[in-house]
Amino acid sequence: MMSKDDLYVILEVNRTASVNDIKRAFRKLARRFHPDINPGDRQAEDRFKRITEAYDILSDPLKREFYDLNGFYTDGVLQADGTESGWSFRFQGFNFSRSGNLDFSDIFGPAGRVERRQPERGEDLDHSVSISFEESISGRGARIRVMRLDVCERCNGSGQALGSRETVCSGCAGTGKTTRTKGHLQFAITCSDCGGIGRSITPCERCAGECRLPKPDSIDVALPAGVSHGSRVRVPGKGNAGRFGGPSGDLYILVTVTDHAFFKRIGDNIHCTVPLTVPEAALGTKIEVPTIDGRAVVRIPPGTQAGQTFRMRGRGAPSLLNPGMRGDQYVEVKIVVPRVADERSKQILRELAKLNPDDPRSNLW
Repeated sequence: MMSKDDLYVILEVNRTASVNDIKRAFRKLARRFHPDINPGDRQAEDRFKRITEAYDILSDPLKREFYDLNGFYTDGVLQADGTESGWSFRFQGFNFSRSGNLDFSDIFGPAGRVERRQPERGEDLDHSVSISFEESISGRGARIRVMRLDVCERCNGSGQALGSRETVCSGCAGTGKTTRTKGHLQFAITCSDCGGIGRSITPCERCAGECRLPKPDSIDVALPAGVSHGSRVRVPGKGNAGRFGGPSGDLYILVTVTDHAFFKRIGDNIHCTVPLTVPEAALGTKIEVPTIDGRAVVRIPPGTQAGQTFRMRGRGAPSLLNPGMRGDQYVEVKIVVPRVADERSKQILRELAKLNPDDPRSNLW
């Protein structure tokens, strides 16, 4: 079982993940936890640092092989001069002391295998939209303008110049691998000339072999009724285009909802506070309360206390998780004590105190 400190767990990939899988995972997580996206969030900042460190190791073939064999990696450990180091390596016969008589061919697999270009899914994109409280309740359409990588029209996303042919890569003789030596160690690594493809191509002169080009795009987005602050609305296929025929990524709309002067939303429920006079609270009454649908009547029973909350079923925000359902509205009452200036009012309050002699503080001690 892999621990939470395992680099593969940090990047949320399997141990058999390809370099492209690791790159995609890093980009996705980096966008989510980048300090610029999470200002002031120390946990997100720490997670971003761990993601970056994990990617630095797992994206490098030498570092990754060392990590897979030993369960750790420390900067400079691959610069050994052939003598035994503090990690107890034994270089005779190219064996590690922790890995028995494991031959390097067991690590890197049989030589001569040619890796082919595989379709790569495009990266997801994020775009922020700010809407009002009222718009979040009713929903709204929006036209947004984003800069995304689109398929190169010149090469139709192949990255190869029109009319050209693939040739065997001269750097690796078609194997996709080259050999690097560190002291007494030899490592088979991905060929930097062809990227492990084993073939050389004449790159498209317009996209330089990247298959894609930046392009501004206007996209119509429907924000559903009930969308809340912090919601991520997915627009399928509107992220960056894929490479080598791969599918496009998705576009995620990050919604910011401005505060309302009277209502406060918690989940699908709407909360508000309304004032009551002392007679209304003592004698009971019916009052009109604003809701997101207009005004509604709430019955206040006699003897209502300050801070008491009344529930109005089905008067909350539309639910995104349960279409057709709505939350509730909770009305908290605040009792307003009048400023007494005239003697007649004072006399009435004195008589009221005599008629109701109970001490509300008697149960405090």
